Amino acid sequence: MFSKKFKKISGIVLSLILTVSLTACGSTSNNIGTDASKKIVNVGVTYAPGNINPLSPNGEVATYATGLLFLPLVELDSDMKFQPMLAESIETEDNITFTIKIDSNAKWTDGTPITSDDVIYTIKQIANPKVGSIYAYVYSVFEGFDADGYIKEGETDVKGIVRVDDKTLQLVAKEPISLTTFQNSVGRYLWTIPEHALKDIAPEDLIASEFFQKPSVTSGPFTLISYDRDHYVQFAANKEYFKGAPKIDQLNFNVMQGTQIYARLQSGEIDMTLPTLSMVPVTDYEAILALDNVTATVDKPITNQYVYINENVIPDAKVRKALVYAINRDQIVNQLLLGNGEVIDGFFTSYSPYFDNRLSVTEYNPEKAKELLAEAGWDSNKEITISVSSGDETFAQAANIVAANLNDVGIKAKVKMTDFATLLDELYSMNYDLGILQYTFVPVDPYPDISYLLQEGNVNGYYNKEVDELLTQVKSEDDFDTINSIYKRINQIAQEEVPMFSVYAPSSIGVVSKRLSGVNSKAYGTFINVHEWDIIQ
Repeated sequence: MFSKKFKKISGIVLSLILTVSLTACGSTSNNIGTDASKKIVNVGVTYAPGNINPLSPNGEVATYATGLLFLPLVELDSDMKFQPMLAESIETEDNITFTIKIDSNAKWTDGTPITSDDVIYTIKQIANPKVGSIYAYVYSVFEGFDADGYIKEGETDVKGIVRVDDKTLQLVAKEPISLTTFQNSVGRYLWTIPEHALKDIAPEDLIASEFFQKPSVTSGPFTLISYDRDHYVQFAANKEYFKGAPKIDQLNFNVMQGTQIYARLQSGEIDMTLPTLSMVPVTDYEAILALDNVTATVDKPITNQYVYINENVIPDAKVRKALVYAINRDQIVNQLLLGNGEVIDGFFTSYSPYFDNRLSVTEYNPEKAKELLAEAGWDSNKEITISVSSGDETFAQAANIVAANLNDVGIKAKVKMTDFATLLDELYSMNYDLGILQYTFVPVDPYPDISYLLQEGNVNGYYNKEVDELLTQVKSEDDFDTINSIYKRINQIAQEEVPMFSVYAPSSIGVVSKRLSGVNSKAYGTFINVHEWDIIQ
């Protein structure tokens, strides 16, 4: 279904969104959002917004910020259900033709109705190579788009896009796609832009245009006041928001280091954190839970700390399995994470609806590891390098424990700290031995991620014919039980052949000030009802 380029870019984007922690340059001591005459909510984030652009948002904070200005078609709520945002509905009868109906009340901030023409215009800009959107690959599966998701230059009529009426359009796929995958890829990552405000700007000038530095026509619950990528994003309420005027006057994303979050929650400088936007040190969880001015919730893990294995270096599954037996993963969770996490095999944490609690976790068994290494004829003089991103102290400590455990069973291992960009380059060029990197699956639709990790073009050099066949089956499947059974089998194969494995999955934490009402800090769905948030103290 997806091209090799899709899988590579998808992995890069997901890794950037979910693993890069950019240190704030300076602090939020500029006291934004302290006007006592306004209802202001401050969100503490540890990821700097790379940009705020609906055609190509870069990073998790940028994605959320973009969605507050330009609505996606749908969004996931905290129960992993798709909720309408700009779209009133998305339907299909055959998993080939997808009908999108735009909310009849949807309008731009200048009062102009939002129409299917705006959606079509947006898709054509994303699919124009002159624009340079990182999301073009999404459209490679539709008629009229090439393998990279582009349309021919100058083409106005695209076979896979059908305008039905002012509020309805259809996208036609080349082969069956499940409705869930469509909603999760197109629905959540298509932020419609206003054709009437942008049609005179050349495609090559669009992303860098003045409009996207401070958008003057938007559709979401907020408009943009000010933006400093290393420090903050400030939003003002859109009082004409078609779903209802926000009750708060201003919303701020304040960029800071994770180690600063506890103190700023305690002082009231920030009102909340989100699991996917705020990398809170697990060592601060207990102190945050004890604060009397906030409500903090430690939730199930949603992110895995994976060890990627280059099969050009370790081609024998027995050796790869020995790696898992050799590492005391429970000790890492209990001592390093203070119990705030879990050990799993396979790809899904307990947060996922596809989590298989009947899959027995490979235990810590150094003697079994030595036995497998002996059977495989492992050369104990061979040294392997564990490449780790230097951006997180917990990762570094875990890597040192992993290396020590491997050395204990006769695998000479050393840790190499590197910057995130270099680590990604090493992975995608397969110029590594072992690499440790976080990865988060969107729980409701793991197909694109599993495909990226296990099918052609993966960074491990892994191939399994049965896995290929299973993924071919699952990509167009809508029945949960069938999908679940397929993923159970894939997890079993992954546990046996170990193309990669999870060291640990840290628990997530969301924090909300008790002065706020209507706010539920979860990994998904927090901003769906942002217009209903209020300040009660």
